[in-house]
Parts: sequence; structure tokens; C-alpha cells
Amino acid sequence: MSPARPPGPVAATQEQPGKHVLWLGFPSYGHIKATLGMVEELVRRGHRVTYVVADRLAATVAATGAHVVPYASVFPETITSTETATTMLLAFLRESFAPLEAALEAAAADPPQLVVHDALASDTAAAVSRRYKVPTVRTYAGFGTNAQVPQNGTEADPAHTPVDLDDPRLRELAAELTSRVEAAGVAGLFADGPAGGDEAAVNVSFVVREFQIKGDTFGDDYLFAGPCLRAADFAGAWAPPPGAAPVLLVSLGTSVNRRPDFFRRCAETFAGTPWHVVMTLGRGIDPADLGPLPPNVEARSWLPHLAVLGHATAFVCQGGTGSLMEAFHQGVPVVVVPQQQDQRAIAQQVVDLGLGRSISPDDLDAGTLRSAVEAIAGDAGVRRRVAELSRQVRTAPGAAAVADRLEAVMAGRATAMG
Repeated sequence: MSPARPPGPVAATQEQPGKHVLWLGFPSYGHIKATLGMVEELVRRGHRVTYVVADRLAATVAATGAHVVPYASVFPETITSTETATTMLLAFLRESFAPLEAALEAAAADPPQLVVHDALASDTAAAVSRRYKVPTVRTYAGFGTNAQVPQNGTEADPAHTPVDLDDPRLRELAAELTSRVEAAGVAGLFADGPAGGDEAAVNVSFVVREFQIKGDTFGDDYLFAGPCLRAADFAGAWAPPPGAAPVLLVSLGTSVNRRPDFFRRCAETFAGTPWHVVMTLGRGIDPADLGPLPPNVEARSWLPHLAVLGHATAFVCQGGTGSLMEAFHQGVPVVVVPQQQDQRAIAQQVVDLGLGRSISPDDLDAGTLRSAVEAIAGDAGVRRRVAELSRQVRTAPGAAAVADRLEAVMAGRATAMG
């Protein structure tokens, strides 16, 4: 399906409904999906939402009713395990400016009352919010950050190789971005410092406070909204074959999922066992690429996870917070096999809270995987703690509470300006 292309800009008029929110997402399906419930709720309330999004994800956002402004993303659609910290920093910095021109044009056509942006998309957000002197709201697809919790939980990985600040590519990128903001006419907006120094009116995290690392250290400026699931997330159906039980779901999400060796290992591990294994592969791997599978293993490019988790006894995943929140919503314990640095911190939190197990990819073999799955399936303590977190996820503030806070921010600014 081709990305939805918006109509040409229309000059703002007093007759337009509601307030105007300019939304900037990060080009990862999990990051975008987490925001859709909030966008849908704002549109339902009569506000205008302009969502500036990578062209490959434009159709996904268009279903909310938002006005979609696509841009050409430069961020890799999938991430390999060989990426260094320096390479990833370069990619994040370049992507943070990638929507600059598209966002400025959209804001000029209809000046916003609020800018909402992913925590990884702050530079373009700063340019717009500073130009129009409007507040910002920052969203976190995963854990929130503060003085005690660093971005991406790097404290959980002491062996992590730091960024090489002497890498000449960083200087080259700085020169490139300087030229870009000058050409866009917004260089002066960055004279007061980088975007990271801007204070958000509200920070929204899509996990519940009970799962957040050091959740008690966050104040009222953080709203732990939970997964903000939509009715569309519960669409679709899946049922196990007659007499098949228990069910094990296996997935590596959408960003680091091109691991055919991982899926083959899972299939081999549970071949001939009582488990019925459902593997969702995502884009980049055809089920046929895995070769013949045991009768108790099925591989699909995509299935509605919530539907499968409704039947599942355990879930093996990479540790993305979206996947985990869906699992805990359905009361399913997890075995996390982290594929990226930030997922190691998430995996450690799963272990620390007694919600499942974690296996390093380097230690993954048939014995460790099967024993971990069977351990969480048979551990009454794990299932009790997951059931408690499930109640917290199901009663989380959700999209309506986020919309309330965003409306309050916009109303506060309107009052302050008379």
C-alpha cells in the first residue's frame, strides 16, 4: 500500500475546529503504534492533529484521522547487531532533523498550539515550538528518563562501548546539520542551546509506573499512561488447533527481527514437545525461508499478538516495551532475549520484578530456552506477579487521560496569553 499523501496545506482560519497539535514521531513501528490511541482520542474530541511521519509509516497513522505529512526518513528500517554506539548516534541525530522542512511547512500553514514529539525526535520539535512559542509534550515508547534513569538504561550494560567523540563522522554531520538549519532559516532558534535542554510540559510514557525503572523517582510531570491500546489492536482472531496446549508465542518485534537462525532454533527446541509454537516473523523473513517446520510449530509473517496472547501460556520476545505491555495486559509471563542495548535494561527489569526470565543471545541454546519457558509456565509466583501487573496495565490511565493532560496544557497556555 502506498503511503497516504495529504492534500495541500490550507491556510488556518478561525472556523477550524478545536486546537491544532503538531505531532512528530520516530520511524519505528513500535514507537508510532504506541501513539495512535492518543491521536485517535484527540481527533475524536475535535482537535486537529498534524502527524509528521516517515513515509513508510504514513498509511498506519492515516487510519487515526490525523492529517498526515510524510517525509523521507533516513533511519534504517531494521537494525543489525553489528551497529556501534557511534553509528547509532549518527543515525539518531540525522533522523532528528530529517522532518525539519516538512514540519516547518505544516506549521506555517496552520500554526500549532502544542508540539508533541517522540523523545528521539527532539530537534525538529524544538525548532517548531521555539518558532511559535508553544509548549511541548515528550513521549517515551519505553522507560522514562530522569537523573536516576539514563536514556536507554545504559547502566544495565557496563560492557557497553561508549560513543567515540573523536570520530570524524560526527564533525562532518555537525557541519551538514548546521548548513541544513541555516538553509531552513531556523539557525537562530538553536542559539540558546540544543533541543535536549527544553523542558516538556508533560512527559508521557507508554509503560505503567509499576514497570518503570525506579518509578517512584518520577514526579507529576510524568504520566505513565500504559500501552494506550485501541479497539483496532484487538481486531483479528486466532485460535490454536483443536487439543493444542499450551501455546507459546515467539516474536522479535519489528526492528531487529531478521534472525532466521533464531526462529529455526526455537522451532527445533520445541519440536515434538507438548507446546504449540506460534512464531511471527515480521518483514524481511518469509516463512518459507525457515524450511520445513515441525507439526507443532507455525510461522507467520504477521498475526494480531493480543489475539494469540489470549491463548498463550508464555511469550518469548526481544523485550520491546510494546510487546511486553501487550503480554502483561493478557497476563502472560515472558522470556526476554534482548537484541539491543536498551532491551537489556528492560530484560533486567522483567527479572527484577519476577515477571519472567532473560537469556543473553550468546547463551541461547535449546536447553536454556526450553528450561526458561517451562520454568515461567510452571512458577506460581511468576504467574501471580504477572496477574497483578496485568490488573495495573488494564487500569492504566490510557489515551483518554493523556488527551486530558494535553488539553490542560493547551488551555493553560491560552489562559496565560489572555
